[in-house]
Amino acid sequence: MSRTPQYEKLLAQLKAGELKEIERRIFKVFIQKPNGLTRQELVHIVFGARVGRNLNNDTRDRKIRKGIESLRNRGVIIVSTSGGAGYKLDADYETMQSMLRELKSRISRLQERVDMIEYYHLPPKKKK
Repeated sequence: MSRTPQYEKLLAQLKAGELKEIERRIFKVFIQKPNGLTRQELVHIVFGARVGRNLNNDTRDRKIRKGIESLRNRGVIIVSTSGGAGYKLDADYETMQSMLRELKSRISRLQERVDMIEYYHLPPKKKK
């Protein structure tokens, strides 16, 4: 899958150290705003910039989402808020169980896709 030059530039900026600072800011905002924030609110607070409703081409929003992904990969329980396009910290046991079920479901669906591709598009594996 190819990446656009703009996306490659964004990834380079994040690898150059910007991601850690964004993570720190995101985490601090979540501590201060326990009820959660929309993506627009996160961009406004973390970067000090207002954005329109369409965030699809906004690199600051992409950086926020990469920061959230990185925090989640380190075990921080950041959940999508219900009833709105946003996020919040939530270490409630039931919330964690729900998140785990969702992740396991994704794994299962992805494994089914992998199995189908291997079955229909790759030569059979030779037995040892």
